[in-house]
Amino acid sequence: MASPQRQEDNIPPPSETFHTRPTPRSEDRFALHSGRFLDRADNVIYFIVGVCFFLAAIVALVYTFWAFGISIIELQTFSIDQQPGQVAQAIIEFVSGLLLVLIIIELLGTVIHYLQVHVTSLQPFLFIGIISATRSILSIGARLSVEGFNLKATDFTHAMIELGVSAAVILALGITLKLLGRLPEVDE
Repeated sequence: MASPQRQEDNIPPPSETFHTRPTPRSEDRFALHSGRFLDRADNVIYFIVGVCFFLAAIVALVYTFWAFGISIIELQTFSIDQQPGQVAQAIIEFVSGLLLVLIIIELLGTVIHYLQVHVTSLQPFLFIGIISATRSILSIGARLSVEGFNLKATDFTHAMIELGVSAAVILALGITLKLLGRLPEVDE
């Protein structure tokens, strides 16, 4: 006589637990292979764009230091009376160039994040907007400091409007970042 455990092992499970896999149709196989191909092509394109961003960041960084060095060398040939506005302009252009490198690196970080987890995020683009608006404020400030009292009233008004818009953009994007930080992360 068989033990009760042996008898239970020989009882077939109920029919609803059998899962039969349907045979794939040719359209399903085509869709599957097409999806895989396009996903790989997407990764290749993201990789190429990432390499281009990396190279652009290096070129922008080298150019920023080179242009700043040239500006400093040129400042040494001027008299002390002519230097203050030009020193400020050189420093602001240097900082603006570094901010451009940060923008490119932030874009590269977005590409890297996508390649790693295949999900895009809104936050890097908000940071890029804030950095871009900051660059705009710096360039307007540089222009105002160099041109000084020689600026026409309409040009001054336009500069103030640009400063206000850039400040509003920074404020709006900062609030958006803060609100997004309170949202729970969605895992996919």
